[in-house]
Amino acid sequence: MKRRKEPSPEELTACRDERIAIRRLDEQKRYLALLRHAQRIRLNSNAPDTLASIITSGEVELQALRARATGKVWPRRRPQKSGDPANKCVVFIDECGTSSLTAVDAFDAFVIAAAVVEESYYSKLNKQWKRWKHDNLGSARKVIHEPNVRKGRGPFYFMGDAAKRSLVMQSLNELIARLEFTAVVCVVNRSEYVAQVGLGSLDESLPTHTYLMTLDFLMERLVMILDTKFNGASAHVIAEARGPREDALLQYEYVRLQLDGTSYISPSWFRQQLATAIEFKTKKENCTGLQLADLLARPCGEKVLAPTTTPVRWPEFREKLCLGQETAHSILGLKVIPWHERYVDIWKS
Repeated sequence: MKRRKEPSPEELTACRDERIAIRRLDEQKRYLALLRHAQRIRLNSNAPDTLASIITSGEVELQALRARATGKVWPRRRPQKSGDPANKCVVFIDECGTSSLTAVDAFDAFVIAAAVVEESYYSKLNKQWKRWKHDNLGSARKVIHEPNVRKGRGPFYFMGDAAKRSLVMQSLNELIARLEFTAVVCVVNRSEYVAQVGLGSLDESLPTHTYLMTLDFLMERLVMILDTKFNGASAHVIAEARGPREDALLQYEYVRLQLDGTSYISPSWFRQQLATAIEFKTKKENCTGLQLADLLARPCGEKVLAPTTTPVRWPEFREKLCLGQETAHSILGLKVIPWHERYVDIWKS
């Protein structure tokens, strides 16, 4: 059987507007069908027809969408490999910075980061992490939180002993370099985003909520990485709990991707590679993978905000970023929003 040609990123980008129009066209048809059904109910009840003008406006919108939904539309991407139950990974997700585009914050980036670990290796990684905490922080039960590491607070205070702190920081960097995991990071430069795009989403197919929009980009990259780098592995996703409402929003968008997909990735691909729901853990649960993702996010954001600098732990995490030029501008392991030419090869510097 002849293999179906896979569209390139450029081909998918070229037909994005038509794909969005087709999706909206289907939704508009359902909307009008419901309005007409409601109109019949009112007429059968001898109630005034208050829906005629709304239906007329909806039909005008329908014609406009039909005009947009023309031209060649490539099918969305699907996995190259069939899922293998023996291949399993765990994905740990955390973020730093505020996702609000209007909030005043000295740190001008919002970062969502994922550490991907093969399930068979995670037990070893967990033991190495806890052994390091026992040897350097006095107890494996200590929780590593990036602001404490950066500011020398909590278990990283060391009674103000700068020499001791320096040695521990160097040891932590060496530990990160030894651990086997793959990093995927999406960074939003908030002020540049507002200047170029405004307060909405990049296009009609994406959520307007910055956190959820960034999650879509992260998940697109994750399924491609699971397919190519991890030989079609499936993954269980664990995220840092942020609160009942925030966690519900994240869970909703995660499930929506498995139902609708994105402009580039089919929903079946998300369903094949990812578990049906996200598991949430709090900091008190002392999850090693989440602490690793927590440390990963900040230096990537700092690098994007100042590309010519070398943030603390950037050299170690840079080596973990997943390579592969599957997207228009950058490697799979790092997406910068919005894109600028100064970010070309940022992962090499």
